[in-house]
Amino acid sequence: MDHNVSRIYEHDLRSVWENEERDFTRWLTENIDLLASELGIEIEDARAEEAVGDFSADIVAREMNTGETVVIENQYNRTDHNHLGKLLTYSSEKNAGFTMWLAEEFRPEHRSVLEWLNETGPKGAKFFAIRPRVVSIEGSEERGFEFEVVVEPNEWEREVSTESLSDSEHSYRQFFAETVEAYSQRRPNWYKLKPGPRNYLIFSAGISGVRFGWVFHQGPNFSVELYISTSDKERNEEIFEALKRDRTDIESNLGVELACERLPEKQASRIK
Repeated sequence: MDHNVSRIYEHDLRSVWENEERDFTRWLTENIDLLASELGIEIEDARAEEAVGDFSADIVAREMNTGETVVIENQYNRTDHNHLGKLLTYSSEKNAGFTMWLAEEFRPEHRSVLEWLNETGPKGAKFFAIRPRVVSIEGSEERGFEFEVVVEPNEWEREVSTESLSDSEHSYRQFFAETVEAYSQRRPNWYKLKPGPRNYLIFSAGISGVRFGWVFHQGPNFSVELYISTSDKERNEEIFEALKRDRTDIESNLGVELACERLPEKQASRIK
């Protein structure tokens, strides 16, 4: 059988985003879910060019499930010592749990630095080297985009060794791992998260500032929650009221009674 396979070509990031700071960093800030899905985590509240002392980090954000700070340094072309210094400075100043260096090409010595930090660096700190790639297929003018993870921690939860987990933490991680697997089979396009040894797992609802949570409470009780906490108080109220108007239909489809809660002290609301 004759198979016609087209070649894939790679292009400079500048062919799509002319300027790293003005174009690519802004685009990535607005589309941070693409990077999060590649890593199997949830990133929210991404802010571009955030002040760090007398300097500014390209992107600072928050990982939903751990609450840890995410620091991202972007670089066109090949990595250099200048950007490595910036990356480590911002990571240290922000006490980042996730430190990500995005570049078109990584020098071997810079890859080695990140690998070494993952092995011997601060407890709980996770370092990534990631190549953002613009590609096209032979014969097509359309451009595609993807991330290639070059360096990542050997174990996602390396700060908590398996031996040190309690029975409850073991159970939480096992339960959510199985739940993620089952949910991804029902929604093939949903990316799989990496559960930790916690009593909850949070993921985006597809709207900025709105997220789902699978949560174990004392009792023990388990709930599926929708947490609404955008940066706009009026927007929070609009979403909450819109869902309340459809409450009867939602309850009928789910076969359960909903609890709708306003959380004024947090300027947020929750439906579970």
